[in-house]
Amino acid sequence: MSFDDVPENVAAVVFSHLGNDPIDRVRLAAVSKVWRSAEKADASLPVAPGELFSLGEVWFRQYPLDGHHQSMKAIYWWSKAAATGDADAMCAIGSCYRVGEGVKQDHTKAVEWWEKASRRGHADATHKLAWCYKYGTAVERDGGKALELYLKAVELGSAEAAWNLGVIYRYGRSDGMVAVDKKEALKWYRVTAERGGSDTVAKSIVAELEAELAAETTN
Repeated sequence: MSFDDVPENVAAVVFSHLGNDPIDRVRLAAVSKVWRSAEKADASLPVAPGELFSLGEVWFRQYPLDGHHQSMKAIYWWSKAAATGDADAMCAIGSCYRVGEGVKQDHTKAVEWWEKASRRGHADATHKLAWCYKYGTAVERDGGKALELYLKAVELGSAEAAWNLGVIYRYGRSDGMVAVDKKEALKWYRVTAERGGSDTVAKSIVAELEAELAAETTN
């Protein structure tokens, strides 16, 4: 969703929370017809639960003010969305804590938010948790837990998790928990390519592994 294509109801709700700040209102109304119309519309519209995450996205990605201001506004809306059980919002808040975007950087809080989202079946949050356990970021390093979470993330639709499983089986694990297994690696790189994750590179690796396995079979 581009900034110019924001739905009218979302644009109206944004204006309802700008107050009377003339700078914000003028800047936003100048963007497009949708925003000019929203400025003139009744600014007392209630926010539907499904719109809360979208409002955070508007502020975080496209609102034409300084980045810190954007991120703080985004987190405000995502927090409201998270309170309604929105897993996308929970994952987004976790990512903000991970890098210190609009909040003080806090890896522990990032993990807490990703865990909440993962429990609700969020693929990206589950993938991020797997990464934390793989490298011991804000949690005790646990390769087995990381592998379990990568598999769960793939089941939920994550192409990135499939890529990471491909890497793990292609090169094995230094702790010996996972041995090199080219056939298993090939399976996960194929999943990555099918889902469009790192598409060109994944397809190249699939071809390379297929050739290696074919050569091993003939020798």
